[in-house]
Amino acid sequence: MTSEDSQVKDIYEKTELNTIGRHKERGHYDKATVSAIIREAKVLHVAFVDDDGMPQCVPMIGALEDTEEGDLTLYLHGHPSSRVYKRLNEPNVRVVATGTILDGYVLALSSFGTSMNYRSAVLHGYTVPLGRNKGEDAVKAKTDAFIRITDRTIPGRWDYARQPTPTEFKGTAVVRVVVDSASAKIRKGPANENSQDLQDADLMNNVWTGVVPVSKVVGPPQPSEFCKISPPEHVLQLI
Repeated sequence: MTSEDSQVKDIYEKTELNTIGRHKERGHYDKATVSAIIREAKVLHVAFVDDDGMPQCVPMIGALEDTEEGDLTLYLHGHPSSRVYKRLNEPNVRVVATGTILDGYVLALSSFGTSMNYRSAVLHGYTVPLGRNKGEDAVKAKTDAFIRITDRTIPGRWDYARQPTPTEFKGTAVVRVVVDSASAKIRKGPANENSQDLQDADLMNNVWTGVVPVSKVVGPPQPSEFCKISPPEHVLQLI
């Protein structure tokens, strides 16, 4: 692969499906930005159309991984008997997955101008059930997916904790989605004030404006009642 080919694969082509319509300046189409948002969000909202033709949107734990070919593949954790898995374990089902991170409350002079700072990403793709690729071992593919999902959720946990029993392995489902289009949208900074409001001295003297930052805070580890050891390094790294 040439450096030019690599650069092309690192950026999603703008199409009718993924192009940002409003505030185009907030749009991002590079895989690095999209991946960073999805991985930080942890919980994704996954949408699809079920067998009855009804649209569904379900929160799911997911792991976004790079393939050797430079593509992105999303692995979703589920249960074999769930409606989600029964539908998405079929090949070529179109899926949309989104992740959003709230970064701040944006307070303007007007209610209309009040907003939020955020980072959001939308993935478009299609399902490829594990074990369906040529020469792919279904058990190994599922095990590898378990590892990816576990370590994307809590890095280092797979090797530290007990491995799944055959019953647990059978009782857990994994959905694989090949991502073929994506985009991200990021808003940051203060409010976009109406020019007339900025000329209204009474309004400016009586309305508080600004940004209230929002950040995720992880508290100290709380051991279970039967835990007898101190938190290991991979737990402390979550703080």
